[in-house]
Amino acid sequence: MISAATKSMNSAGRVVIIGNLTIDDVVRADGTVRMASPGGNVIHAAMAARLWAPTVGIVTRRGEDLPDEILTTLSDLGVDVGAVRAVPGPTVRSWVIYEHDGRRWFLPRTGRDRALEVAVQPLDIPDDWLLGNPVIHVAAMPLAAAGAVVDHIRSRSAGAVISLDTHEDWSGHASQVIELARRVDVFVPSREELTELVGYDDPPRACKALRGAGVPTVVVKLGADGALVDTGERPAVPIDAYLSKVVDATGAGDTFCGALAGALASGHPLHAAVQRGAATAAWAIENFGSLSLAALSPEAACRRFDIQADATGSDASAPPYEIDVMAREIAMIPEVIATHVADTAGHVRRTARLLVEHDIEHVFLVGCGDSYFAGLAAALAFQRHTGIHARAVHALEFARYQARYLPPRSVVVCVSFSGKVGRTIEAAVQARRFGAMAVALTNDQNGRLARTADHVLPIEVPTLGFSPGTSTYLGMVATLNDLALRWASERGIEVSSARTELDAIPGLAAQTLAACAGACEKAALSLSNEPWITFLGGGPNEGSAKFGAAKLFEGPQQLGVSTNIEEWAHEEYFVSSAGTPVVVVAPSGASRDRADEILAELEFIAARTIVVSDVAPTAAEVHLPMSQGVCEEFSPLLAALPLSLLGFHLAETRGKRSYNFPSEAAKVEHYDTIHRLVIGEPA
Repeated sequence: MISAATKSMNSAGRVVIIGNLTIDDVVRADGTVRMASPGGNVIHAAMAARLWAPTVGIVTRRGEDLPDEILTTLSDLGVDVGAVRAVPGPTVRSWVIYEHDGRRWFLPRTGRDRALEVAVQPLDIPDDWLLGNPVIHVAAMPLAAAGAVVDHIRSRSAGAVISLDTHEDWSGHASQVIELARRVDVFVPSREELTELVGYDDPPRACKALRGAGVPTVVVKLGADGALVDTGERPAVPIDAYLSKVVDATGAGDTFCGALAGALASGHPLHAAVQRGAATAAWAIENFGSLSLAALSPEAACRRFDIQADATGSDASAPPYEIDVMAREIAMIPEVIATHVADTAGHVRRTARLLVEHDIEHVFLVGCGDSYFAGLAAALAFQRHTGIHARAVHALEFARYQARYLPPRSVVVCVSFSGKVGRTIEAAVQARRFGAMAVALTNDQNGRLARTADHVLPIEVPTLGFSPGTSTYLGMVATLNDLALRWASERGIEVSSARTELDAIPGLAAQTLAACAGACEKAALSLSNEPWITFLGGGPNEGSAKFGAAKLFEGPQQLGVSTNIEEWAHEEYFVSSAGTPVVVVAPSGASRDRADEILAELEFIAARTIVVSDVAPTAAEVHLPMSQGVCEEFSPLLAALPLSLLGFHLAETRGKRSYNFPSEAAKVEHYDTIHRLVIGEPA
């Protein structure tokens, strides 16, 4: 059974669609004929999944007559077609004839046995596509083929989330179908196929019967009536359909399943994922053909979904937008760090080798917001371990004021989790323009930043909804720290001691979360009514201070001011007095002695001090403890944890949801501003 925060949390963001690929010769009711149109359930499902998941691939078989441009089109839209296997003979082909009343007829042009001959076989699935607990949708196919595929996936990937659609040829095999449905996570029959399976047309009763027979989760496609979700935790929950003008209902069920899989892979709870499936299917049937969603981008799909959800007042997707999502993502951080310092897929190692091959001597870490703070937090690790000159630069500053003056043998690491931020993409453009290598550190391997850069260093952090970034920030910092060490190793520098420390961080992160939880909640209660809070940090933890202030803007929507430990005495001191709240991020390291002196000054003016450190302060109102035993260059991986919890508890105490935009228009305008790409002329 899929819960809101278990299997969806474990997904690495990859969706694999397994099914059939066909050629359709379409005759519309008005007499228009379109020959050799792409068809098949993998296309309908993949076109929907790409709107919600960062990585989508299809596993299918093609005949010798399939036009190459079909696969090229899919690839251009971000669908991985590397597992499309060519087989001798024709692709399954049919006439699809539409009537004026919407009915359609399928007239096979290839023999019925051909569908069996081209059915996917287990070994068609690339082994590396089963890594990282993907979401895998097994689309309609012959029963024996579906069973073999499901069993193969289970034998290779125990943590994969499998959804299963039904096939018209399964009629009369109820016991075998139910047995197969027991072995998957989400069984997705249509109402008609469910009726055929149980012998009566009563979806809630039928779902209960399947659940009683051991099927973990049932999602029934009800067409114009929406969908029904039964997880066994409560009575079956109806999900409303979305209004649309029906032009072509072909593939609507496959579209629903693809969007459902994509949303699950991106961390949405089941009910919210089903709602996205219903919405996406409604959009798809407004136009003809399997590529009807081609003009819709993931960003536009999210905006359209949000607008429609607001208009209908639906609450099925409310949980991903609640501040509690932030707490659940914070809890994931130790696992996120562990995943990113392990580099199981070898992405960081390959990047390190590339940098050595190009004899890189200067690295610029550029980004905006959390991505910029990640560069500030990681620069010291590069300096200390690689011997390479490293500098964090804001993306605007780099693109408009630094790009023209880069030293030879420079690499610009453009950090953007979303891969959509306009200024960071501009930085990649300008880096290449002036002769530097651009590396995109991003969660979207097919996004605009990735396409702009010379090389992509992917990170995969499962997100559970729309909340202030915490786990994503730590994923970026961990990846950069790992790159520093692997780059040093490739340069022949001994880093075994540092590697041992970095590998120990996940366990220390779990300890830090447990140790500071109560203190963070206590601090939040005392700070909830403060008009502003100052955050101080030095070295890599100046980035931590900025991160802490940012979580106040995003969560509780309080004013947070961040500054260098030293700079406080020259600036904020003059507006600080008795009771002024100041958070000092001061773990062991080069600036710790100066932090102690500033803490003494804060005590002198009777300010309220909250100290984030692995060393207990001599004077502070609250100590937010970090685990000991971490060198300064890696300490931001722990310092961000109490800062994240503080931001969450402040938001919770103040009754805030994350990102309280005053209107949908304001939200759209805000993200359009961030993502707008304008290439300026650097000074």
